Amino acid sequence: MKQENKNETGVFLCFRVSLFPCSNDKGFTLIELLIVIGIFLVLAVFVLPVHGNLQVSTQLNENSSLIIQTLRIAQERSSSGLNNTNHGVYFRINARGAEDKFVLYQGGSYGNREKEYDRKYFLDEVLSFSLPGASSEYDLNFSKGEGIPDNPGTITLSHSAGGEREIIINEIGMVEKN
Repeated sequence: MKQENKNETGVFLCFRVSLFPCSNDKGFTLIELLIVIGIFLVLAVFVLPVHGNLQVSTQLNENSSLIIQTLRIAQERSSSGLNNTNHGVYFRINARGAEDKFVLYQGGSYGNREKEYDRKYFLDEVLSFSLPGASSEYDLNFSKGEGIPDNPGTITLSHSAGGEREIIINEIGMVEKN
């Protein structure tokens, strides 16, 4: 808001409601630009670590939910007697640096499964498993008609940047996330 008034000598006076004096210059001063850049840098210093932690947490939550869902599907298929057989989930840690995987399968064990019913999932490279008994393979099979697991245990899903989620399968077949 700019108002112009004449004084006694006929010279126009400039009045402005502002912290800065009136001038005919248009644009920003170097100091104003440096202040704005400084504010953005301070905000970035605080926001970037939070964003990184949020991304790690999101990856862990999404993948642990997918594993839990897969375990529950295998259990439900076994309980309902789908195709008159057991169902299970096989976990494998790939020692050659490739992606770890888990497979939803149909059959009495992973070795004796019907391969055409396999549903394979691969973890992102930044994620890894820790399986029960510190082994590189874990076969969890649910009994037909009851859905009771033959090999209960805890699966730990870890992120390379830190953080982990535990998935617990107890003796009666409850699947929980810690």
